[in-house]
Amino acid sequence: MRANPVMLSEKVIEAANKAIDSEERLIVKAYGFIPVTEFFMRDFIKKILTKFNRPELASAVSMLIKELTVNAAKANFKKLLFLENSIDVKNPADYERGMKLFREAITDTMPFEYGAKAKEASLNVHTSFDFDAERIIIEVKNNLPMSPIEEQRVREKLRQAMECEDIADFMMENVDETEGAGLGIILSLMALKSSAIDPHALTISTDFKNETIARVEIPLTDSYKPQLRRAHDATVAS
Repeated sequence: MRANPVMLSEKVIEAANKAIDSEERLIVKAYGFIPVTEFFMRDFIKKILTKFNRPELASAVSMLIKELTVNAAKANFKKLLFLENSIDVKNPADYERGMKLFREAITDTMPFEYGAKAKEASLNVHTSFDFDAERIIIEVKNNLPMSPIEEQRVREKLRQAMECEDIADFMMENVDETEGAGLGIILSLMALKSSAIDPHALTISTDFKNETIARVEIPLTDSYKPQLRRAHDATVAS
């Protein structure tokens, strides 16, 4: 269901419009990705792109923001569910059991139920928009690190998605029942490609201690050259 814009308070709308007018960095803090949050981010990025005469990028960028934000929120939810069920992430069999429970728990009510639990546990998702006439830099950060196993699987998904030219072939050859097939990642990368944006602009990193960050840099002019890294080498430790 698409969020009703009247659910946004006048204060939130004014703050967003002020940020766009003054080109100030905006940070959205959330605990779960509920419809009103999706509406706000989609509307916000559309207004930025319209301001800088690039409205044709709105669909691809909105898709990417949703994918990254939902993934970050789900990572927090998974952590909570694992704690509730005493899952040992270092034990492959127990980890697989936890993932089965997690997949079964994914319903329309999960963002609300586990969003409340995430807030109580101080597990949040910060989405920042740093923009000017030349580029938009979007960072989605959750204050939870990936485990080495999760980092390796994300790295492999990015590599596979970068090499993929056909979604059907990707789904047939790269289905991962443990973490999911990675369809959202490949759709996001293909959306970037279709908008003439180098998909290497998307990176995902973790410090294995405190946080995980997904970052994408969207050029708005032909002259702007983002700093790119190979997507399959995007996850790094420090």
